[in-house]
Amino acid sequence: MALVLATADQQGNDLRFVGGTGVNANDVVVQTADVARYDTFLLMTTAGASQVLASLDGTNYATAPLSLTDMGAITSDPVIVTAANRIYRVRGTFSKIRVTQNGATAITGATLMCSKTGG
Repeated sequence: MALVLATADQQGNDLRFVGGTGVNANDVVVQTADVARYDTFLLMTTAGASQVLASLDGTNYATAPLSLTDMGAITSDPVIVTAANRIYRVRGTFSKIRVTQNGATAITGATLMCSKTGG
């Protein structure tokens, strides 16, 4: 399996990055352009664990992953590493977002949906 960066796909007012595939820990599977107009981000992978890093200035990325809400969990305890086949949400305004593989298990099917609350 080779590293494949997700491709952007405009869906009406939403922006979707689809098809990210990783090989090694810390591989970048989703790299956005400017997403400052969006404030809600949903992430899912079909295999492997991922983490989300954000940039406020478009150049420098935080070294600690963002806390995500597991949309399928009973409690709303935040997580910083995802599990496969679950949907996670993060809210905020960021210049750019980077999704990386966490651990040795290859990520497949990484999808990041970017939307704006209220349209």
